[in-house]
Amino acid sequence: MPWYKDKILGYILGIATLSKLIAFLYLYFVNPLGEQALIFPDSLGYVYPAQTLLEHGALWEAVSATPLLMRTPGYPWLIAFVQFLTANATWAIIFVQNVIALVTLLPIYLTTRQLAGINAARTAAGLYAASTLYFSLAFSILTETWCVFWLAWFIYFLLRWQQKSQWKFIIPAALCLAFSVYIRPAVYYLVPIICIILPGLIWKRKSPQLFCQILCGFILPVIILIGIWQVRNYRQTGYGGFTTVGAYNLYIWNEDYIARKENISVAQAHQELLARLPSDFYQQPASEQVRLYRQLATPLLKESWMYKISRLPLWAGKTLLGTNYVHINQLIFGEKDSPERTLNQTGALPKSWLRTWPEKIVFLFVFLQVFITVGLGTIGLWLLRKKNLAAAIFLTIYIGYFWAIGSSFFGAYARFRAPFELVFCMTAGLALSMGIGQLHGNKRP
Repeated sequence: MPWYKDKILGYILGIATLSKLIAFLYLYFVNPLGEQALIFPDSLGYVYPAQTLLEHGALWEAVSATPLLMRTPGYPWLIAFVQFLTANATWAIIFVQNVIALVTLLPIYLTTRQLAGINAARTAAGLYAASTLYFSLAFSILTETWCVFWLAWFIYFLLRWQQKSQWKFIIPAALCLAFSVYIRPAVYYLVPIICIILPGLIWKRKSPQLFCQILCGFILPVIILIGIWQVRNYRQTGYGGFTTVGAYNLYIWNEDYIARKENISVAQAHQELLARLPSDFYQQPASEQVRLYRQLATPLLKESWMYKISRLPLWAGKTLLGTNYVHINQLIFGEKDSPERTLNQTGALPKSWLRTWPEKIVFLFVFLQVFITVGLGTIGLWLLRKKNLAAAIFLTIYIGYFWAIGSSFFGAYARFRAPFELVFCMTAGLALSMGIGQLHGNKRP
């Protein structure tokens, strides 16, 4: 049965569409925060380059006339396109993101169906539609919804290629991965990992034709597409990297250690780290700024590595089971907090926001949804190894990469689970369908 004839999928899509429409209208007409519930400190770093692209034909860093280097261009391109069509960069992009989130149901459904059948696919689509993380991020001027869309299609095409070994699947997989790198630089280091494990997906067949597909249909297109932006960076700034955000984070994300060491707030520590930069830092070439970031970060990392290791379990737990509750609280109850804290809590639980019973009930519901999805997804990932070992290994590495990179500093929180929660939705669908099937089998005489 073609996917578009699946009535259950249609019901899931219909309910998800209705719930998003109601939420959109509530935020627009009722929520006292209005568009402020959608905007975060990172948002300006994407909206401003989009506006400079429309007005001047070039992407600039936020509130400057220097070429865009810290942010990557994928999300500003989307904002610019939407703003060009609608003359709006907030509500219009939120509307488009919710449409994108609905379309993302399709690759999740198709991938799960190919791995475990139609019942698992329906369950996976339902779990994705019920995800509070994806629901809330679709109402944020942030990159996750757009990036998850391309990552979901990347997983679908790559696993289709693993089964069918056809050019028409490996080339779209390369394009989707490259597009996601342009949106979230965290995907950048996934590229060499995928290029290494790809031969392993077809190692039993030992086919020169398949290795040719890997080289010409995946590795070369990805390198060329990503390299285009790096050539642009070098020509305009002399810096040949894809983005400077890695060096920035390497230095700035020591602020939690500085705060603990000097008994000050994280915000004060942030200002102190900025004050340690040379007075002419922002007049330096981009390559020199990157060198200085790394130079200043090195002694801090040597000094704080034991502290960071001791905090790693908390950070990993926040990435894996974080609820994104503070932003959800803003969306539902209209309670505004500082944007810096909304998506990035330094504690394990959002205790200061859990004052009333409605807030506690919402938090419990959100936590249970996350816990059930991750728990069932882990079980399903284990079960998948019996059905498709290569796919199970690939998805485990995929989850492990994003979990590790999202848990490596104190900024770890639910937002960084977005690239891999969709995989847990898929494997949770497999676990539930297998469990229900086994239960029905046991009841037969």
